[in-house]
Amino acid sequence: MNNLITDKMIMLDQSLKTKDEVIRTLAQKINNVGRLNDICKYIEAVKKREADFPTSMGFCVAIPHGKSDAVKTSSLAFLRLNEMVKWSEEENVKYIFMIAVPSENSDDEHLKILAALSRHLMHEDFRKKLMTIQNAHELVDIIENM
Repeated sequence: MNNLITDKMIMLDQSLKTKDEVIRTLAQKINNVGRLNDICKYIEAVKKREADFPTSMGFCVAIPHGKSDAVKTSSLAFLRLNEMVKWSEEENVKYIFMIAVPSENSDDEHLKILAALSRHLMHEDFRKKLMTIQNAHELVDIIENM
């Protein structure tokens, strides 16, 4: 998963209050490194996916994602919150991975990223690392070695 995530797409210990704020903030991080063609269109794709079915998956984790031609380069962004945010009627989250994949290679690549993240999130030691990492570079190393 090389080049999928960079230090500039990772935010640790942030104080955001809503799901929409989290989605906008992570999309902005991806946009800031030049990986989106149209941030508004990408956010719309993510929100549409969330409306279909929330992407919270237990363990205080959500993996919002959007497949769109608004995406130039497949990307993964991460946010660790200081406080939980309500993600769905049933779940609050604190750790959020956002996946951005261009439409033309969305099915295969999107599923590979989602599957790799999901497999790792099932392991308690991986989740503990998300709780305790001290800097963005540590997470880049972990993701690149998935």
